[in-house]
Amino acid sequence: QDTRRELGMEIIEEHTVMEYSKVSKKCEKCGHGEATYYTRQMRSADKGQTTFYTCTGCGHQSQEN
Repeated sequence: QDTRRELGMEIIEEHTVMEYSKVSKKCEKCGHGEATYYTRQMRSADKGQTTFYTCTGCGHQSQEN
């Protein structure tokens, strides 16, 4: 830790908290009208991102390519 401090290095925590954006999206399972979402590049860079949704009502998860 002393060496890291001398070099100006910071320890990065393993646990990161992700903040999800909210969107109006009707849940396929319960019909609730709001979900959180995040996007991730799952395929090659020339393909679009995949969007992952989680219903704020029941927690049902879905995705769109």
